[in-house]
Amino acid sequence: MSKPNKAYSNKYKKSSANKAASTPKTVPEKAMSTPKPVDMSGQVTLGFNATDTLFFRESRPMESMGELQSVFPPPVRTLAGAIRTLIGENLNINWREFNVQKKQHFAYAHIGYGDDLNNLRFQGAWLALDGQRLYPTPLLLMQKDHVLYRLTLENSGTWCDLGKKVRLPKLPNDEANGSKPMENTWLTADGLSAVLRGGKPDPTHIKTAADLFERESRLGIARDNSTRTVEKGLLYQTQHIRPHQGLSVELDATGLPETMPNGAISRLGGEGRTASVEAKRTNSPLPKAPDISKNTQGLLLYLLTPLNMPQASHLGFSRREPDTDKEQTVWTGTLNGIELELHGAVTGKALREGGWDMANHQPRAVTSLIPAGSVFFCSAKNGDTQAAIKALHNTQIGELSAYGYGHIAAGLWLKD
Repeated sequence: MSKPNKAYSNKYKKSSANKAASTPKTVPEKAMSTPKPVDMSGQVTLGFNATDTLFFRESRPMESMGELQSVFPPPVRTLAGAIRTLIGENLNINWREFNVQKKQHFAYAHIGYGDDLNNLRFQGAWLALDGQRLYPTPLLLMQKDHVLYRLTLENSGTWCDLGKKVRLPKLPNDEANGSKPMENTWLTADGLSAVLRGGKPDPTHIKTAADLFERESRLGIARDNSTRTVEKGLLYQTQHIRPHQGLSVELDATGLPETMPNGAISRLGGEGRTASVEAKRTNSPLPKAPDISKNTQGLLLYLLTPLNMPQASHLGFSRREPDTDKEQTVWTGTLNGIELELHGAVTGKALREGGWDMANHQPRAVTSLIPAGSVFFCSAKNGDTQAAIKALHNTQIGELSAYGYGHIAAGLWLKD
């Protein structure tokens, strides 16, 4: 996220003292205890627990009008940067030498350089409540008066900007009219498993943002570092995240050096916020791929993390227009060696992500990502849906997959 020209004070006034007093505080008890030794070989889960509030600024610069929102869960680049910095500090790296020598520096073998992670690989970011991992709710789920509905694709195509006869999403029946997308909600592993099988989650499997964290508005001032005085009239407002007790952010990692500390306190995000970091062995919590049934007509690909891919609206596939009036527009292509036809999709608003390039000391170009929760309706060209599901479930597609982007789960696309 772009660095501001002015320095901004960390001295804030809470927008509501009563609200802050009633909000559950996050106490990093684990940070105070001595962590148990962890074998860093293989896949390890790194848990981040906030010591107070957290702030992960949206792509707008600090000088923008209005309150700056906080992105949550945080961008995986932010978490990966915190881990790489933690490893580097533990290795007593001279960062100036590292920036000069780059890939010739001994630290490159441990943390890579710039966008190149070398041997490091990440998956996430995930939210976990009391040790139970949560997943973004698929956007094909709609809700009305506490009743859930699943979006499907229309049978007849619609002429639109995507093609001549594109199968757009539709509600299953008239009773679903007026239902709304389940934004800012997450599912437990059992809830996600039910969706992958073509069903709907139980209400107990759904967690809303209000169940997990609070949003707090903070007021700050700009200051001139050269004179150490306040810049008159330059006020700004940010929105912080205060996780509820028991909520942590997790990042799965492989390729960590044995020198990686089991537990530490690290700076995380903006405004000088900190979090405790603790390593533990990964327990492979992602639900298994479902088995097909006689009612299966294809497979659904669910985005568990944002997707970074050129021509992202159709996964980089080639569009095939219908030859007859009875055919629909489809896209054809290959993912992880599986030839697929893409019939339609349910995607959310583009996720705008920027950030600060530590290697080049400049802002990153803001890019648009397909958000987590998006769903793609596909069929296997060879007709073997079960093999396609098995090959694509719990894999990653698109660019920057080493950071965890494009993590997908495969489920059943059932007949209407």
